[in-house]
Amino acid sequence: MPLYQVLPAQLPLVWDKAAPLLQKSIDTEPDFTTIEQVEYAIRTGKMFLLVWDEPDEGITGAAAVEFIDYPRYRVGHGTLLGGKSVVKPHVLAELLAWMKANGATVAQCWCRDELVPMYKKMGMEETHHVMRMKI
Repeated sequence: MPLYQVLPAQLPLVWDKAAPLLQKSIDTEPDFTTIEQVEYAIRTGKMFLLVWDEPDEGITGAAAVEFIDYPRYRVGHGTLLGGKSVVKPHVLAELLAWMKANGATVAQCWCRDELVPMYKKMGMEETHHVMRMKI
């Protein structure tokens, strides 16, 4: 299967390929996180790293996913998605299947307004806007 989870012990084998893909996503909102924080979260099991491996190209997409548990549902939250292969419908379908196999009943991601139309084309619906204030 081209989409697969990278276990923390396997991280050194793929991190040099996955990190730049995730970094592109971080670059859109650099105050959100750093690549070092993401690596730590993956190593400690807070986040999960999934990569898309094209047969003749190697790793062309990466996703960092975390789970958020609420009383009535479990969210598979796509924290970072990067690379040319992650937002294709068949890759998204595999990512959703992986989330479901890991107990998620809802999939979500946050994005800036300019990306909303792309995610709507992928079948996601806009349900909330996240508002922030530094304190």
